[in-house]
Amino acid sequence: MKKKYSKVLTATGMAACFILGLQGSANAARAEDTSASTEMSITAWPTGCSNGKYEDGWAAKCTDSNGGRYRATVTCKPDGGGPLIVRYPAVWKSKGLSIVYCPPLTLNISGGIITKSTS
Repeated sequence: MKKKYSKVLTATGMAACFILGLQGSANAARAEDTSASTEMSITAWPTGCSNGKYEDGWAAKCTDSNGGRYRATVTCKPDGGGPLIVRYPAVWKSKGLSIVYCPPLTLNISGGIITKSTS
């Protein structure tokens, strides 16, 4: 029984490697096809951005992402003293409001917006 189980695991592993190997080749081929195209997608920095205090955090929004991304950032000061805490959301936005909050027992002292030109 153990030999049969071992053979099944080996076959499954080999099949997974084969499938993943083909998937990697397919991705590489797709990238070549895209680069050979005469059309190019240009990414630029977001425009029309604004940001400001939002409850006990910070919010940021851009009217046009232009292919770029943005997110809010906030600097918080602990009530009992200690080093400042800088927070930002894990998700970059291309539309809508990006919001980040200070943790409990901290005070929002400043904030802003971070932008990047690529996704």
